[in-house]
Amino acid sequence: MKTQISRDSFQPGKRYTGIHQQQGRVITDADWNELVAICREQLLQALADVVGNGTPRTGAVSITADRKIQPGDLYVDGIRAELPGIAPFLASAQPDLPGYPALPATGPYIVYADVWERAVTSLEDGNLRDSALHGADTCTRTQTLLQVKTCPEAVNPETGIPRRGNGTLSLALHTNLEAGDPCDPCAGLIAAGKGRVGSYLFRLEVHAVEGTAANPTRLILKWSSENGAEQYEVLSVEKMPPGFVATNYVYEFHNPATEKQLGIFLGAGFTPNHGAIKTTYEIPVAPPKELVRRWDGFCELTRAGSVWSLVTGVDKGVALTTGGSPTAPGHVTLGSSIQINLEALQLTLDLAGKTFVAGDFWLAPVREAVDGPGSTVLTGAEPRGIVHHYLRLARILADGTVVPFENDADKRRHSFPPLTDLHAHDVGYTTTCSSGLFDATHDNVEKALNRLCQLAAEHIAYTADCTKGLYAGFVGTVKQALDKICEIQANHIGFSKPCDTSIYKGSTIATVEDALKLLCNVTAGQIGFAKPCDTSIYQGQAVATVEDALKLLCNVTAAQIAYTPGGDCTFLNQPGIDTVQEALDVLCARPAGGGGGCRITVGKEGGLFATLEEALKTLLDKGTRDICLCLLPGDHEFPGQLVAPKDDGVTICLSGCGHGTRLHLLNGPIRFRGFAAVCLTDMVVITRDAPTGALIFDRCGDVSLKGVEVHGVVTDGFLAGFNNIRAITMHGLMLEASTPASLAVPSKLFDLNPTLFDLYQVPDLTFFNSKVFLVAQAVAALPVAERRTLSAAIGDRVRDLGSALSARERQSYLELMPLLLQSSISSVQLAGVLGNIRVEAIREHPAVALVVDDAAADMTLGECDILGIVTLYGTHPAGPFPGDMLKNLDALVKQGKATFGGVGTTFRASGCRMTRIDVSTAVRKRIQDIVASGGGTIPSLFSSALVSDLTLLREDNQLAFLNTNLSSSVFEVEGGRAAVVMGSSSIYVGNRGEGEAVIMNITPQGRSQQAANLGITISG
Repeated sequence: MKTQISRDSFQPGKRYTGIHQQQGRVITDADWNELVAICREQLLQALADVVGNGTPRTGAVSITADRKIQPGDLYVDGIRAELPGIAPFLASAQPDLPGYPALPATGPYIVYADVWERAVTSLEDGNLRDSALHGADTCTRTQTLLQVKTCPEAVNPETGIPRRGNGTLSLALHTNLEAGDPCDPCAGLIAAGKGRVGSYLFRLEVHAVEGTAANPTRLILKWSSENGAEQYEVLSVEKMPPGFVATNYVYEFHNPATEKQLGIFLGAGFTPNHGAIKTTYEIPVAPPKELVRRWDGFCELTRAGSVWSLVTGVDKGVALTTGGSPTAPGHVTLGSSIQINLEALQLTLDLAGKTFVAGDFWLAPVREAVDGPGSTVLTGAEPRGIVHHYLRLARILADGTVVPFENDADKRRHSFPPLTDLHAHDVGYTTTCSSGLFDATHDNVEKALNRLCQLAAEHIAYTADCTKGLYAGFVGTVKQALDKICEIQANHIGFSKPCDTSIYKGSTIATVEDALKLLCNVTAGQIGFAKPCDTSIYQGQAVATVEDALKLLCNVTAAQIAYTPGGDCTFLNQPGIDTVQEALDVLCARPAGGGGGCRITVGKEGGLFATLEEALKTLLDKGTRDICLCLLPGDHEFPGQLVAPKDDGVTICLSGCGHGTRLHLLNGPIRFRGFAAVCLTDMVVITRDAPTGALIFDRCGDVSLKGVEVHGVVTDGFLAGFNNIRAITMHGLMLEASTPASLAVPSKLFDLNPTLFDLYQVPDLTFFNSKVFLVAQAVAALPVAERRTLSAAIGDRVRDLGSALSARERQSYLELMPLLLQSSISSVQLAGVLGNIRVEAIREHPAVALVVDDAAADMTLGECDILGIVTLYGTHPAGPFPGDMLKNLDALVKQGKATFGGVGTTFRASGCRMTRIDVSTAVRKRIQDIVASGGGTIPSLFSSALVSDLTLLREDNQLAFLNTNLSSSVFEVEGGRAAVVMGSSSIYVGNRGEGEAVIMNITPQGRSQQAANLGITISG
């Protein structure tokens, strides 16, 4: 936006530090604006010196691993810029750059921030008008924009993108103008007009640029003797202010979005939208058309090679032309510059070798009091603005990986701390050390200090003080000095006989070399030996010399060697283990299987127990209190049965090898009952034979499931259930619960192709995974014509199904059809699309995946993927509640007649994807009774629910907790009732929905808070 100012008097080169009003003197808008600019420049220079460019350690703008923008703040050239918000959002949702696309999924490219300042008037923000002054328009504001953009990997945005253009402008008044009347000071206030010098602020602005900034192929320029600030909301001609619409002006129709799309855009997939310039007041049919400003004129130039051409243009109603007299109004001269005869000014703008950026502008005040006909107004001036400031945020690799930092220095710049929390790793370090202790990798003080722990002798200098001997005149390192010790010879060292017996008897010995020579002939028989004890191998033996002792060692056995266990060897620290033989015998009998370690292995190939059933029966019958089993890679079978200890306090842990361990449950679920603790980790659990479930935990203490995948076809029941548990922790859990009818739609739709039809006959995931790649290969191998016929037939059936398919189901088929049309198909890609069709079908027709029968346990779910229904407070899901029943319940809650009761436990769920959360039919029955009787309590709920970063795939989620905190979650529903939240209090922060999604909130009056929820309505 442009502002109604008389001039811009701020000149940084004059180093003014303040503006002081004098008594009896006028103060102008320029004085006030210059004071603001001086204060701001002082602050920016200080911040540039202290902070410079970068992002703070906390609350910083950054790019997340999934290529979203984490809102926050940053500093560039001392300017602090901020993106508001809490949760990460797509680049297409950034408030300062409407219309920009999401960051591409694959690279390579660079993500950077473009920070610049723009003016905001009351046309854009109506609150700038003072209602107490009858809506008077007072001051305007400036706003610092923070726009996240992309550029090619080869471009360094901080040095390789122009901050503004450098075209130079000269302006001179025509010689035939009429000067002002010095006796009439008001006469100069009129705007520039034909034949008049006038007093006004002239503005030239670059409207649009095509090609690169340094090598443009198309330019649109516009100019105004009103600073382009005459602007209003677009209305019909008769409703516009008097005099605004006239034949000697051109009009730019724009909106706030076009005002934010100035600057340079190097990323693919986006073209900025600029205002539409009209030579008459003609409201466009399509946006932008919300606001309009007027200009004296404009021109459009194009370039081919080094030659510029005038396409069109007009000034004050006079068409621009390169023909006719060079002195005529509207005449344009083109060469290395463009010269235009405007109504009152001659405009000259250098073009050759210049850079232009959309938004560049020049300002030139014209004053009749000092300017006369022929006066030079401006000479060789570069643009006053807009000045763009750039900061690199991340590099995106070819596979989409986000690399936030180029090196340690860049990392420090993007996580600078407050001065009160400065650490060694926040301070850079450049080594000048020649000893080799430090190198280029020790690029901060912390790394340099840590390197001192590896200080070695070769890093320490040493100069000897010796004047003779081995070190005489030595200069080097401590290592080199120590290495010289290797050169010492025995004949350099003197020796005095300690005695005149044994090997020294009768020998002349002067040096160590002499003594060592005697040792060459020493025998074991010459060396005395005193028995240290009279046990073990020495017991009852006559031992006088070493030779005697060594002879005994020839026949030593393990039973003769004593053994004392170390402090950590508790297994062998027991009575009766005194020799090595006894220790080895005990180890042979130890109940630990192949592979060793703390776990007992189970498996037909190399396991201590062949089957899990055998292992559990043996260990439970023995009364083992701590059971730790490792299921070896491969397929394991276990019949559905109760697993329970004989005594209290027994713990059990079953672990596997991830997807390499597959536990098949036959004829029913495995039920753990009465254990102090149960943990299952790293395995796949598969149900068979139309089961009633897979895992049931009943009356146990702590239950932990980590890295477990459970899937199967459920006919009557649920995959996993919990009843009367003390604490439940599930992390990285994947549940998929399907029914025999889950794949009815794709089965019917694909019956025109036997290969595809067979793939969707059995909902079980194991069956699907065993066939999908073979099916994909078979379909990919079909002739192109046959695949195209198949694609068309599938499209017809999808259209025939119409609303019977959800939007996501329809999209899964729409991904298949163009793939079939390709001349060559990747089997891997086709298998992925077929798998997505299966997932979307099960999502629309799921079984119950998880049942939490009561609220007795503190429950934690983290990073879980649950394709199926989660049911709370009972085993059977209630399903969607009738609208009138919910409205009646809400009214009773607001009146205080219906209340909720908690049991002191907490339900935590974070980072999970679920099909739907539901309450049980028991809760539904209780609500019906409360509505029928006009009051009552819904008891035994989780006292608090902390639910964040959830993705819920279906509508009508039922969340019943005493106190609910729902944040940063996504409801992937197209509209209608996304969820019902009921309880004593609720908090909603940063949740998102689609279309007209609604969360119905049933809490007492004033007990609900909400903030920053997008695309979703909180009702009730």
